[in-house]
Amino acid sequence: MSGLLLLWWTSITLAAGALAWISALVIGRLFREQRDARRGRDRDRACDAFLDVMNGSGDALGRLRGIDHRARLMGEVLLELLAMVRGVERDRLITALRSINMDDRWRRRLFRGRLAGRMVAAEALSIFPGPETVNALREALDQARNGNLRVALMRSLIELDAAPPLAQVLRDIHRSRGSESLLYLPLMGRLVNGDTRAALRAFGDPETPARARVILAEALGASGDFRALKPLCIATRAPDIELRIASVRGLAAMGHPVAEAHILAALEDPVWMVRSAACEAAGRIGLQAAVPLLIAQLSDPVWWVRFRAGGALSVLGPIGVQGLQAAAAGQGDLPRRAASLALAERGLAKEAA
Repeated sequence: MSGLLLLWWTSITLAAGALAWISALVIGRLFREQRDARRGRDRDRACDAFLDVMNGSGDALGRLRGIDHRARLMGEVLLELLAMVRGVERDRLITALRSINMDDRWRRRLFRGRLAGRMVAAEALSIFPGPETVNALREALDQARNGNLRVALMRSLIELDAAPPLAQVLRDIHRSRGSESLLYLPLMGRLVNGDTRAALRAFGDPETPARARVILAEALGASGDFRALKPLCIATRAPDIELRIASVRGLAAMGHPVAEAHILAALEDPVWMVRSAACEAAGRIGLQAAVPLLIAQLSDPVWWVRFRAGGALSVLGPIGVQGLQAAAAGQGDLPRRAASLALAERGLAKEAA
């Protein structure tokens, strides 16, 4: 009997626990829905007030009372609006927000609260130039540990013409984890355009970490500065695989035929990712001398290399298309399929037939 009683009480306890858990979930959902609805109303209220300010309404700022302390919400609305507005209306809104010390609230928000709010504050401050803003952003950068926040702070400093030293950004890239380093690529592009000489010195310095050199290679290529051609060509033979790939991509972005010999060599690289990048580069630069090697790559054991080779041949004019048509009519299964796919994507399949 005691066993049955124990089983009975255990069942009751489990049922009560399940009921309590479900009740907590329901109540939590209700609270979230109410919070989200209130946040939506506050966003609409801030947006309407901002629009009225831009239209010259003098009393619109008074409607922000009660929500002007919510730095994240105010920053999100501001950034959304200013992405679409220029000229006098933009200046009018910025002046009005300065008058109620919103920039000071965002400067304080850099150092407290959740990460998302601190990032919004960092982005919003890029609209408020001045020594107080620059100093606050630099202090926050010294304290920040999160990669996303550091990138947001650096981006605002660059917007304010107070860019952090290139060496500091390179150290950040070296310390970043995996794909996090890609966050720095847009920043590096701005820094390279601002001081290409310093970027070239860092790229050629053997002490510069490999991951940082990878980001530099892509940024130098995107800069279009022909002084980067020789360093990038040399780096296509680097021991580091990622650096070889980035250098080939950089040369592709520059589109200069002087890179021909290095792209041809990369087409025969033992690493398939380098071969794939080289196929794409040959097509972008328009290297017709690469056609025989690209035709050979249609038989590559890696599908992605075959796909890139077919794509490159299809944009290299009649000689490339003829090579595809010959491969599509050939005996080999791999090149025939790769060539047929490339021709079909370009609408040339009938010609192949």
